[in-house]
Amino acid sequence: MEMFLLFTFGLLHPIHAAPVNSPLSPVSVDQVIDVPPGTAKALLWSSIGLAVLTALIQGLVTALAFMTESSNHWTFRFRLAKIEHWWWTVISAMLTTSLVLIILSFLAGRNGEAVSILALSTATFLAIVRYALPSWRSRKFIRNRWLAWTGDSRTTISFAKAGFCGDRSQWRALIKQVDLADVTPTPSDWYGWHIWPVPGLPHDPTDVLRNVSSHLSLILPVGNEDRRRFIYDDGSPMPRDVSLLWGSGQGFRKRVSRATASMPSGLLRSQPFTTDGYAGEGLCLAMGILGRTKGLQPRQLVFKMTRAISNFMENNSTWTPRPAKVLRSYYKETMEKQYSYLGNDFIDAAVELALLLVDVRDEAIGMWLQEQMEHQSLRDNRDIAELSTNREAELKAHYESSYVSMIISLNNMDKRMKYHTASRKFLERPDIICTGLLLKARGQPEPKWWNGTHLADVRKNQIEALSSEANWKPATAQLLGLSEWPRGFEDSPSVWDENARPKDSFAEEKSIMPKQEVLSRPPVQVVPRATASSDLTGSTLTQSSTVVESSA
Repeated sequence: MEMFLLFTFGLLHPIHAAPVNSPLSPVSVDQVIDVPPGTAKALLWSSIGLAVLTALIQGLVTALAFMTESSNHWTFRFRLAKIEHWWWTVISAMLTTSLVLIILSFLAGRNGEAVSILALSTATFLAIVRYALPSWRSRKFIRNRWLAWTGDSRTTISFAKAGFCGDRSQWRALIKQVDLADVTPTPSDWYGWHIWPVPGLPHDPTDVLRNVSSHLSLILPVGNEDRRRFIYDDGSPMPRDVSLLWGSGQGFRKRVSRATASMPSGLLRSQPFTTDGYAGEGLCLAMGILGRTKGLQPRQLVFKMTRAISNFMENNSTWTPRPAKVLRSYYKETMEKQYSYLGNDFIDAAVELALLLVDVRDEAIGMWLQEQMEHQSLRDNRDIAELSTNREAELKAHYESSYVSMIISLNNMDKRMKYHTASRKFLERPDIICTGLLLKARGQPEPKWWNGTHLADVRKNQIEALSSEANWKPATAQLLGLSEWPRGFEDSPSVWDENARPKDSFAEEKSIMPKQEVLSRPPVQVVPRATASSDLTGSTLTQSSTVVESSA
């Protein structure tokens, strides 16, 4: 397109026909508008000057965009993209003005400008239809892409370095004491040119901590309270590594996640497409979120997705009928290539996230990201750590259920998020609920804090924040390993049903499938057999059943 514009601008010169008697000589056209002598020529040269200026500026910006992409300066490229729709509006306006001027010149008696008018009108039309309009249509996606890739990140750090992780003043003091001259800059971190000063520390905390000397802990002490504000507690009594949550809240400058290094460049463009020609917006946003939220042990994250559960979630969603569901097979193939080393549960969660980010309203996604709903709740993590008497099991369940909580918070948002009444106050992650469900699936006893005043209110608010019209409870329970939603679980006080059991294949189908499907199944014969299988608390199940389908 840019080469075409440059070529057509070269045509914008007066064309004077030779005074010969030839059938190809231009036909004289009468002057349509009456203008003073020399005005027609001034209009022509104004049009030419404006067109050439537009070509030069657009060429420079296009070259800049190409260089940032080829050099992997994705933070700078994403910043440029946020004003892309305004940029193409200005370019289209300049071309339109140039076209109007040359038309006026033609009407004033400049007979030889017909070819120039044709060329410039074509260039103007293409600039508007091919670039300006699509950029306006995708501006909300580009804003959400910035949020998805530049939000707060979770980073694994050594437990020995946790004592240096405090607030923004602590990080500033630490950076002044650390020699970062030998740190090799990562291309994607480069913020790029800017007119006004940019607040925030330009460094990555992992680079800073890697160069910290142990003696600095005596100079720059961080209290336990500051440490807990930004570090997740995984319940381990002697952790070797911990998970640090860092970002603008700790004084760091926004920059694109380094996970871009593993991304196909086609999915990072302003209008992303896969190599097979599928729209890639959902994949782009999902990979940005997943690159920042994995935590310490992503292979341990729980997300027991099945075909029956996915069908149920699609039909019981705030965003039903979920049109992007037709891409499930293709998205799964893509995510398997990207995250094969992280296990099936992680891949299934990644697929569901990508599909949801296609179906959910752009405004709702933006609010969800601004409220950091993609992250496990650090507030709930601290509350459980302080109140728990079974810390390791309960904090582990809180982390490992976090992706189910993330997906349900998107799939079953408050129905008001679908309309102009959308507000951030309607957003909440059901972290406490999912933690309780996973603990029950593992046979753990009722936590001490479960019906305590504070977390009981938190649990109630989380339930009320989800859609009251879509039935999200059965799918949530089964994604975490239960056969069904426990009776009385949502009551206040909540009933911790000791008889709840992990799901088996038949229970899964029975609780999720529509009623008529269950009734149409062949009759079954239940054959008891004695078994003994230990759960996490050491208790045993004394009897299980084998389900045998009779022949039709």
